[in-house]
Amino acid sequence: MQDSSNTPPANPRGTAVTAADVELQAALCARLWDSGLDVSEIALNVTDGRVTIEGAVGTQADRAAIEANIRAAGVREVINHASVAPDRTGG
Repeated sequence: MQDSSNTPPANPRGTAVTAADVELQAALCARLWDSGLDVSEIALNVTDGRVTIEGAVGTQADRAAIEANIRAAGVREVINHASVAPDRTGG
């Protein structure tokens, strides 16, 4: 059972998620969506201004473009764990 106190939710690393991280994640997701890149299998985790990219993309160029779009004001570091998997959708 989870604690119902006013403790902020934890990210996958177990540290508290701040309001600034939530806002940054939302802004970056919107930016990626507007970029026209296929980010349907990408997830962003934001902790203390550090952005971790997880998931799969179709090409190395897409991987680099996603990382380039993530680099913005408020981002302290980008850790890109996205894998290149051209056949990820079975096509």
